[in-house]
Amino acid sequence: MRSAPSRCAVARALVLAGLWLAAAGRPLAFSDAGPHVHYGWGESVRLRHLYTAGPQGLSSCFLRIHSDGAVDCAPGQSAHSLMEIRAVALSTVAIKGERSVLYLCMGADGKMQGLSQYSAEDCAFEEEIRPDGYNVYWSKKHHLPVSLSSARQRQLFKSRGFLPLSHFLPMLSTIPTEPDEIQDHLKPDLFALPLKTDSMDPFGLATKLGVVKSPSFYK
Repeated sequence: MRSAPSRCAVARALVLAGLWLAAAGRPLAFSDAGPHVHYGWGESVRLRHLYTAGPQGLSSCFLRIHSDGAVDCAPGQSAHSLMEIRAVALSTVAIKGERSVLYLCMGADGKMQGLSQYSAEDCAFEEEIRPDGYNVYWSKKHHLPVSLSSARQRQLFKSRGFLPLSHFLPMLSTIPTEPDEIQDHLKPDLFALPLKTDSMDPFGLATKLGVVKSPSFYK
Protein backbone atom coordinates (compact mmCIF):
# COMPACT_ATOMS: atom_id res chain seq x y z
CA MET A 1 0.00 0.00 0.00
CA ARG A 2 1.39 3.41 -0.98
CA SER A 3 2.11 5.95 1.69
CA ALA A 4 0.39 9.36 1.76
CA PRO A 5 3.56 11.28 0.75
CA SER A 6 3.99 8.96 -2.27
CA ARG A 7 0.40 9.56 -3.44
CA CYS A 8 0.89 13.34 -3.06
CA ALA A 9 4.05 13.23 -5.18
CA VAL A 10 2.24 11.34 -7.96
CA ALA A 11 -0.69 13.78 -7.90
CA ARG A 12 1.68 16.75 -8.03
CA ALA A 13 3.48 15.26 -11.04
CA LEU A 14 0.19 14.70 -12.87
CA VAL A 15 -0.90 18.31 -12.27
CA LEU A 16 2.44 19.66 -13.53
CA ALA A 17 2.22 17.45 -16.62
CA GLY A 18 -1.30 18.75 -17.36
CA LEU A 19 -0.16 22.35 -17.04
CA TRP A 20 2.79 21.70 -19.38
CA LEU A 21 0.53 20.12 -22.01
CA ALA A 22 -1.91 23.04 -21.82
CA ALA A 23 0.90 25.54 -22.31
CA ALA A 24 2.36 23.53 -25.20
CA GLY A 25 -0.96 23.58 -27.04
CA ARG A 26 -1.38 27.34 -26.71
CA PRO A 27 -0.35 29.42 -29.79
CA LEU A 28 2.80 31.49 -29.47
CA ALA A 29 2.31 35.19 -28.91
CA PHE A 30 3.99 37.37 -31.52
CA SER A 31 5.47 40.76 -30.89
CA ASP A 32 3.69 43.82 -32.28
CA ALA A 33 6.09 43.82 -35.22
CA GLY A 34 4.68 40.54 -36.53
CA PRO A 35 6.03 37.01 -37.05
CA HIS A 36 8.77 38.08 -39.50
CA VAL A 37 10.45 40.02 -36.67
CA HIS A 38 9.53 37.49 -33.95
CA TYR A 39 11.37 34.70 -35.78
CA GLY A 40 14.33 36.88 -36.77
CA TRP A 41 13.57 36.91 -40.49
CA GLY A 42 14.22 40.65 -40.70
CA GLU A 43 11.82 43.49 -41.32
CA SER A 44 9.40 43.31 -44.23
CA VAL A 45 10.23 45.94 -46.88
CA ARG A 46 8.32 46.62 -50.12
CA LEU A 47 9.53 48.88 -52.92
CA ARG A 48 6.43 50.48 -54.45
CA HIS A 49 5.12 53.62 -56.15
CA LEU A 50 2.01 54.91 -54.35
CA TYR A 51 -0.62 55.78 -56.95
CA THR A 52 -3.66 57.84 -56.00
CA ALA A 53 -6.67 59.19 -57.91
CA GLY A 54 -9.18 61.95 -57.24
CA PRO A 55 -12.97 61.62 -57.26
CA GLN A 56 -14.30 60.16 -60.52
CA GLY A 57 -10.69 59.84 -61.67
CA LEU A 58 -10.44 63.57 -62.48
CA SER A 59 -6.86 63.65 -61.19
CA SER A 60 -4.36 60.85 -60.70
CA CYS A 61 -0.71 60.85 -59.74
CA PHE A 62 2.09 59.26 -57.70
CA LEU A 63 3.24 60.39 -54.27
CA ARG A 64 6.72 61.92 -54.53
CA ILE A 65 9.27 63.01 -51.88
CA HIS A 66 11.88 65.51 -53.07
CA SER A 67 15.38 65.73 -51.62
CA ASP A 68 14.47 69.05 -49.93
CA GLY A 69 11.59 67.39 -48.06
CA ALA A 70 8.77 68.69 -50.26
CA VAL A 71 5.98 66.16 -50.90
CA ASP A 72 3.81 66.45 -53.99
CA CYS A 73 1.99 64.54 -56.70
CA ALA A 74 3.69 63.50 -59.98
CA PRO A 75 1.78 62.39 -63.10
CA GLY A 76 4.13 59.46 -63.71
CA GLN A 77 6.58 57.22 -61.93
CA SER A 78 10.01 58.65 -61.23
CA ALA A 79 13.04 57.93 -59.04
CA HIS A 80 11.61 60.25 -56.35
CA SER A 81 8.24 58.44 -56.31
CA LEU A 82 9.72 55.03 -55.47
CA MET A 83 9.02 54.31 -51.78
CA GLU A 84 10.35 51.84 -49.25
CA ILE A 85 7.35 50.63 -47.24
CA ARG A 86 8.68 49.00 -44.07
CA ALA A 87 6.66 47.22 -41.36
CA VAL A 88 7.45 48.74 -37.96
CA ALA A 89 4.60 47.18 -35.94
CA LEU A 90 1.47 45.14 -36.51
CA SER A 91 -0.45 46.78 -39.43
CA THR A 92 1.84 49.82 -39.10
CA VAL A 93 4.43 50.99 -41.64
CA ALA A 94 7.06 53.64 -42.21
CA ILE A 95 7.34 55.07 -45.73
CA LYS A 96 10.70 56.39 -46.98
CA GLY A 97 11.70 57.80 -50.34
CA GLU A 98 14.23 55.49 -51.98
CA ARG A 99 16.01 58.35 -53.78
CA SER A 100 15.56 61.18 -51.24
CA VAL A 101 16.23 58.88 -48.21
CA LEU A 102 13.61 60.91 -46.29
CA TYR A 103 10.72 59.56 -44.24
CA LEU A 104 7.17 60.52 -45.09
CA CYS A 105 5.83 62.38 -42.03
CA MET A 106 2.70 64.34 -41.13
CA GLY A 107 2.45 67.76 -39.50
CA ALA A 108 -0.23 68.94 -37.09
CA ASP A 109 -2.34 70.32 -39.96
CA GLY A 110 -2.15 67.07 -41.94
CA LYS A 111 0.43 68.39 -44.39
CA MET A 112 2.96 65.81 -45.55
CA GLN A 113 6.71 66.42 -45.49
CA GLY A 114 9.92 64.43 -45.82
CA LEU A 115 12.17 64.26 -42.75
CA SER A 116 15.60 62.70 -42.30
CA GLN A 117 14.85 61.57 -38.73
CA TYR A 118 12.19 58.94 -38.14
CA SER A 119 9.54 59.67 -35.49
CA ALA A 120 7.18 56.93 -34.33
CA GLU A 121 4.48 59.57 -33.70
CA ASP A 122 4.72 61.58 -36.93
CA CYS A 123 6.21 59.09 -39.42
CA ALA A 124 4.44 55.79 -38.65
CA PHE A 125 1.07 55.06 -40.23
CA GLU A 126 -1.53 52.36 -39.78
CA GLU A 127 -2.01 50.57 -43.11
CA GLU A 128 -5.66 49.84 -43.90
CA ILE A 129 -6.09 47.52 -46.88
CA ARG A 130 -9.48 48.17 -48.46
CA PRO A 131 -11.61 45.69 -50.49
CA ASP A 132 -11.02 47.63 -53.74
CA GLY A 133 -7.26 46.97 -53.53
CA TYR A 134 -6.36 50.51 -52.43
CA ASN A 135 -4.66 51.28 -49.12
CA VAL A 136 -5.26 54.10 -46.63
CA TYR A 137 -2.46 55.17 -44.27
CA TRP A 138 -3.66 56.65 -40.96
CA SER A 139 -1.79 58.79 -38.45
CA LYS A 140 -2.71 57.79 -34.88
CA LYS A 141 -1.40 61.07 -33.50
CA HIS A 142 -3.20 63.43 -35.89
CA HIS A 143 -6.26 61.22 -36.63
CA LEU A 144 -5.89 61.93 -40.34
CA PRO A 145 -5.03 59.81 -43.38
CA VAL A 146 -1.99 60.43 -45.57
CA SER A 147 -3.35 62.63 -48.35
CA LEU A 148 -2.00 64.77 -51.18
CA SER A 149 -4.97 67.13 -50.97
CA SER A 150 -4.51 70.86 -50.52
CA ALA A 151 -4.91 72.68 -47.19
CA ARG A 152 -8.32 73.96 -48.34
CA GLN A 153 -9.47 70.47 -49.30
CA ARG A 154 -8.29 69.06 -45.97
CA GLN A 155 -10.30 71.70 -44.13
CA LEU A 156 -13.45 71.17 -46.21
CA PHE A 157 -13.40 67.38 -46.08
CA LYS A 158 -12.13 66.91 -42.51
CA SER A 159 -15.60 66.03 -41.22
CA ARG A 160 -16.95 64.43 -44.41
CA GLY A 161 -15.11 61.13 -44.41
CA PHE A 162 -12.09 60.39 -46.55
CA LEU A 163 -9.94 63.23 -47.82
CA PRO A 164 -9.31 63.53 -51.57
CA LEU A 165 -6.18 61.77 -52.84
CA SER A 166 -5.94 59.60 -49.72
CA HIS A 167 -6.51 56.16 -51.30
CA PHE A 168 -3.23 54.68 -52.57
CA LEU A 169 -2.53 51.72 -54.80
CA PRO A 170 1.00 50.30 -54.22
CA MET A 171 2.39 49.61 -57.70
CA LEU A 172 5.54 47.90 -58.89
CA SER A 173 8.11 50.09 -60.57
CA THR A 174 8.16 50.31 -64.37
CA ILE A 175 11.33 52.43 -64.40
CA PRO A 176 14.38 50.51 -65.71
CA THR A 177 17.25 50.34 -63.25
CA GLU A 178 19.76 50.32 -66.11
CA PRO A 179 19.91 52.03 -69.52
CA ASP A 180 17.82 50.27 -72.16
CA GLU A 181 20.79 49.46 -74.34
CA ILE A 182 22.59 47.74 -71.44
CA GLN A 183 19.46 45.78 -70.52
CA ASP A 184 18.97 44.64 -74.11
CA HIS A 185 22.60 43.57 -74.31
CA LEU A 186 22.43 41.58 -71.07
CA LYS A 187 19.03 39.97 -71.72
CA PRO A 188 19.68 36.25 -72.42
CA ASP A 189 17.99 34.40 -75.22
CA LEU A 190 15.26 31.98 -74.11
CA PHE A 191 17.20 28.89 -75.16
CA ALA A 192 20.75 30.25 -74.74
CA LEU A 193 21.25 28.50 -71.40
CA PRO A 194 20.99 24.74 -70.73
CA LEU A 195 17.65 23.48 -69.48
CA LYS A 196 17.13 23.15 -65.73
CA THR A 197 15.88 19.59 -65.83
CA ASP A 198 15.34 19.40 -62.07
CA SER A 199 13.25 22.58 -61.99
CA MET A 200 9.48 23.08 -62.14
CA ASP A 201 10.18 25.80 -64.73
CA PRO A 202 12.98 24.38 -66.97
CA PHE A 203 12.62 27.06 -69.67
CA GLY A 204 12.42 29.97 -67.20
CA LEU A 205 9.06 30.99 -68.62
CA ALA A 206 7.64 32.08 -65.25
CA THR A 207 10.23 34.83 -64.96
CA LYS A 208 9.24 36.24 -68.37
CA LEU A 209 5.51 36.63 -67.81
CA GLY A 210 5.77 40.29 -66.86
CA VAL A 211 4.05 42.24 -64.10
CA VAL A 212 0.87 40.79 -62.63
CA LYS A 213 -1.70 43.57 -62.52
CA SER A 214 -3.79 42.42 -59.55
CA PRO A 215 -3.00 44.80 -56.66
CA SER A 216 -3.88 42.22 -54.02
CA PHE A 217 -1.12 39.91 -55.36
CA TYR A 218 1.62 42.28 -54.19
CA LYS A 219 0.42 43.16 -50.68
